[in-house]
Amino acid sequence: MATRGYRSSVRARHAEDTRRSIIEAAAGLFAEQGYTRTSVAAVAAAAGVALNTVYTSVGGKSALIMAMSEDGGEDETAAETLDLIAGSDDAREILGIVARGTGRVRRARWSNIAILLDNRTSDPDVAAAADLATGIVRGRLDQTAARLVATGGLAPGLTEERVGEILWFYFGFEAWRTARALGWDWDEAAEWLAGQAANALLPS
Repeated sequence: MATRGYRSSVRARHAEDTRRSIIEAAAGLFAEQGYTRTSVAAVAAAAGVALNTVYTSVGGKSALIMAMSEDGGEDETAAETLDLIAGSDDAREILGIVARGTGRVRRARWSNIAILLDNRTSDPDVAAAADLATGIVRGRLDQTAARLVATGGLAPGLTEERVGEILWFYFGFEAWRTARALGWDWDEAAEWLAGQAANALLPS
C-alpha cells in the first residue's frame, strides 16, 4: 500500500510539473507572438510535450489563458501578504504591507498581466481570463478593506465598499502599470502608492 501511495504521489507531482511547464510555455508564446497567433501545437513544441498532452493536462487555448489567471489566484506571495495583513492592527502598517505585497506579485507576474490587459478587447477568451484575474485581485483587496475597517483607524465616513474601491484605485493593475510606464522602480512605486492610499484613507 505504501509503495502504491508513493507511486501515486510521484505521478501527481509529475502531472503538476507538466501542467506548469505547459502554462509557462503558453505564457511565453502569448507574450512573444500574441494570443491569436499562438497555436496549441506551438505551445506543445515549446513545452517539449506531445500535442495531446497539452489537451489532457490543461486544454485548448481558452483553457491555457484561463489557467494563467487561475495560477495567479494561488500566488504564495499574495497569500503571505494576506496573512501579514490579518496579523496587523495598524492601518498605516497594513497599507505598507499591501503596497509591498502587490508590488512583489505584479513584478513576478508582469508579463502575464500584460498579456491579459493588452489583449482583453481583442478576444473573448482573454477577456474572460482578465475578468477572472481582476476578480481575484479585487477579492483580496476587499478582504484587506474589511481588515482596515476593523482596525478602527480609518477616516470617518468610509464604508468597507469605498475602502475596497480606493485600494483597487491605488493597488490595482493600472496603478502599477502607470507607475512602471513613468519609469519608477518597484520600491519607489510601492512607497508612493502607500502614501497616497494613506492620504485617502487615514485621518488627517
